[in-house]
Parts: sequence; structure tokens; C-alpha cells
Amino acid sequence: MSRITQHRTRIKKRYNYSKSSLEQGMIVEMTYKRRVKKGDPTRLETKKYMIVVLNPIYKGYLHGISLENVSSVQLNRLGKDWGLDNVQKGSAIITEGILTGLRIPKIEMKGSSGRFYSAAFAKTKPPIIDSYRTFDIRKVGSVVVVDYEWDKPVFNQQFAEQIEAKKLEMQLESEAALEKKKKKAIEKAKKPTNK
Repeated sequence: MSRITQHRTRIKKRYNYSKSSLEQGMIVEMTYKRRVKKGDPTRLETKKYMIVVLNPIYKGYLHGISLENVSSVQLNRLGKDWGLDNVQKGSAIITEGILTGLRIPKIEMKGSSGRFYSAAFAKTKPPIIDSYRTFDIRKVGSVVVVDYEWDKPVFNQQFAEQIEAKKLEMQLESEAALEKKKKKAIEKAKKPTNK
């Protein structure tokens, strides 16, 4: 049973990206031309995938975790265990919530891909380890990076410092706005009237 519908309900926004701009940890929807399983081996079909990028390009292949058999609970557990970070480049910006204006979250993968595979990915349990896929980069079609809605406890824990900094910034802005309003009122009160 496919879990893709479960993940699609958590998509807040989609951003078109080029294959060359993908980063480790991004959650991506893409089309892929693959061989038809039965019948003519030269015939291709286009299938949609939703993956977590493990390595955007290595020896001509995109490496990732297909989310077809991974539940949203298991993906959130990965986010909690491996950590979340912000996307580094591109147009993927958070458009609502406390972190509006920052880049969208992605799963954090520290170090090189080889080290990450042996240190973290190899230790995962099914269905995550079984969902590892490689995609010939030449057969990957359109690529869309998604702003995934993480569970609140996971999101709040991973971005606690940024959330606190943003709250403080908002508080200072509101205090500054109040101070400005107060100064304006004082200036207006000092102006002589013609009455």
C-alpha cells in the first residue's frame, strides 16, 4: 500500500527546481522514465516519485529514499533523529508561520555522502533502508521541491533557536513600532493648533 497520499496532504507549497540545484535532505516530487516491467523491455513509462534526496548526483545517478512505503510518522522520526536544517539556495522560502522569510526545512545530513551512508543511513530499519533507490539523472524529468509540514514537536525542537530569535525580533519590532507611535503622538501634541 502506497503512503504517498499521506505525504501529499502535508505539502504546504511546491517550488520548481533544476536537477543541478538539488541538495541532500530535500523532499522532492519528480517524474522518472523507467522501463515497463512486463512486455517490451525497450518501452518506457513515466512514473511520479516522492523522495528524500540522499545524494543529488553521484556517478550519473540521483540517490534517495522513496517515500512510497515510508509513513509520515517514520519520516518525522528521521527528521527528529537526523535533524532538520534550512535549504541553502534557491527559491524555496517559508511563506507562513513564525519562520516566514527563511528557507524551507530539509533533513540534515552531516558530512560527506559516503560517511553519512555508513554512519546514519546504514543503521536505519525497514522500510526506510528498503526504500533506497537510485535514479539515472538523464531519465529524471520535472523536479519539484516541497515545503513539508513536519510534526510540531519535531519542528519546534529542531528550530528552537531560530524560533526564539524570530520571536525576539518580532517583539523588538512591535516595541519599536509602539515607540514610534508614541513619539508621533507626542510631536502631534506639541504642535500648536490654530484654534
